[in-house]
This record gives sequence, structure tokens and C-alpha cells, in this order.
Amino acid sequence: MARNMGRLGAGILVGGLMAMGATVAQREIMRRAGTRLLDWEEVRRIARRRLGDAAAIIPPDEHARATAFYAATLRRIEPAVAEAIGAELPEALETPLVVDRTEWIDLNIATFRQLFGRVEEIVTAQQAGPDTAGRALARILNRRIGNEQLGFLLSFLGRKVLGQYDVSLLAAAPDVRGRLAFVEQNITATAASLRLPLDEFRTFIALHEATHAFEFEAYPWLRDHFAASVAEAVELLAADAGGLGERLRAALAGGEGHWLERIMTPPQRESFRRTQALMALLEGYSNHVMHAAGERILPGFDELHARFERRNERRGAVERMIMRVTGLDLKMAQYAAGERFVDAVLARRDRAFLNRVWTGPDTLPTLDEIEEPARWIDRIEGGVTGSGP
Repeated sequence: MARNMGRLGAGILVGGLMAMGATVAQREIMRRAGTRLLDWEEVRRIARRRLGDAAAIIPPDEHARATAFYAATLRRIEPAVAEAIGAELPEALETPLVVDRTEWIDLNIATFRQLFGRVEEIVTAQQAGPDTAGRALARILNRRIGNEQLGFLLSFLGRKVLGQYDVSLLAAAPDVRGRLAFVEQNITATAASLRLPLDEFRTFIALHEATHAFEFEAYPWLRDHFAASVAEAVELLAADAGGLGERLRAALAGGEGHWLERIMTPPQRESFRRTQALMALLEGYSNHVMHAAGERILPGFDELHARFERRNERRGAVERMIMRVTGLDLKMAQYAAGERFVDAVLARRDRAFLNRVWTGPDTLPTLDEIEEPARWIDRIEGGVTGSGP
């Protein structure tokens, strides 16, 4: 009897210790889980690790020469772009920012961090009932997967992006201006691969990015509108994730449109299409202005542009797959659709009529109007939608 009581006591003691251990473990899981969707320092480490040798810095003397070149080139570009657009900048573009690949990653992590901050608030507010160890473990696992995915994407883009107009979308403050950034190592490498003189290619990239700067800086309402559009799209995705697994399976089975659109709910898709229409207009208008101002700034512009476009067409199978999975292929389609829209409007009307797109949000084309420009012309002129000349 005494022996059995001893065993029972030992069992109670072991059980109690295990319960205490489980409680401590649960508290530790809850502590580590937190509420963050991503660990930004880990994302940075993953992205930099994946860059490997490509993470080298730009020597100070090269950095200084490149900065001086871009600043002087932008001063030459501004008058030509202003004439092609038909609008003046309220003030000159700021000093360009020459960055290496790791600095570009850091710039974009700052933007993503602001964006995901709002997503985290929405997800946390939607959680019903008390937090549990199971939920905490799910957050830890999802965060680890998310860290790897975003770190991979940033390292991939860090090797590809040539220039970027940082429009300060998420700050969207009236006293914060956008800034042109040039990823010098990628520009130098691309110029070499295309066998182009470096300064000519630098000028080509500066011209493209400067046209985006003009679009946002010459029409100040555009930044706030774009910021609101992006925020709306992200918040809708975060607020209504129910049934995502089922929609994903259906999307992967095939259907009309891009797979990203097929996993969205109708409100999400509508918001996404508005943002896509604006992006197409921005890219298409930018390409039009590049062609209009290019030959004045850079003799042989058309040939250089053609060689650059052929480079985009020679992407490898792996790169095309990554772009398809991430939705980056949509950006390439935006260039073509937006440029067709701009060309079609100019073929029927003049530049002053085209520039009515920048009057305000109500005059921006829808995605259907991007695809059928006559519908936008009719709407702006007060005609019947869909029956243009």
C-alpha cells in the first residue's frame, strides 16, 4: 500500500511538473508569437544573405561620380519632359539617391513595414475569442514563411531594379516629396550586358524615372489618391481572407484573368482593378513622354529603347515563373496596355485633351477604358460610354 501511495505521489508530482512546464511553454510561445506578421530584421537578414556577393557596396569615389552625373542629367531632362507633358514642376527634382542593392532593400523594407502595420491592426482586431497557444504557433509558423517569401522577393528584385521613384506613398504627407533612386550596380551591369555606353544608359533610366516624378510632383493630388488606392486594396485583402484556401484551389485550376484576380472576392477585385488602371496609365503615359523627349536628350534613343525592350523579352524560364507567381508580370502588361491607351487618345484628340486625365480622380480611366480608350473619350466629352469614334 505504501509503495502504491509512493507511486501515486510520484505520478502526481511528475504530472504537476509537466503541467507547470506546459504552462511555462505556453507562455513562452505566446510571448514569442507576438502580433507581428513579419520579423523585419529577419526579412532583412534573409534578403541580404540571398544576395551573397551581390551585396557589395559602391566605392565612395564611384558613388560621388554617379551622384553628380545623375544630378546634372536630371537638370537637362526636366525642361524636355516639362514640354512633352505640358506641365511645369512646382520646384526642381531633389538630389538623386544613388544606392547599392542592400540599400535598395532597406528603402523598400521601410515601405513594406508601414504597409503591413495597418494589415496587422486589421488582423488583430478581427481575432475572435481569447488568444491560444495554437493560434500563437500558427502566427510563428506563418511569420517564418512570410519572412522567407518577402526576403526572397526583395533579394530577387534587388538584383533587377534599375531605378525607382520613391513617391512616399504610405506617408502621403503634403510636405514629403518623392525621390529618385538609382541602383547603380544593376545599371552598370545591365549597360555592360547590352554593350551600351554607361552614361547613355544612365541617361535612359533617369529619363524614365523622371517622367514618373513629373506625374506625381506636377499633380500633387495624385500621390494622396494613389496612396489611398493602395491602402484600400491592402485593407480589403487583410479584412476578408475567409475562404481564401478554396478560392486559391479554384484559381490554380484555371479560368479567366490572372490567377491573383481569381483568388479575390468581388470587392477586392474591383479595388485591385482600379489600382491596375492607374498603374497602367502611369506607365503608359511615362513611356509616351520618354519617346517624345528621348531624342532631344539622347540621340539614338529609339534604338536604345528597342534594345532594352528585347532584353525584357529574353527572360529565362525561372525568372518568368517567379514573375508569374508574384504577380510582377502584371507590371509588364501595364506598360503595353497603358501605352496603347495614350496612343489611341492622341490619335483621336490632342495632348491637352489627354492631359485631362490629371484633372482629378474622376477623370482617371477605368481598366475597361484603358482597354477601350474610346469609352474614356466619350465619358470625358459627355457622350455615351462605349460608343466612341
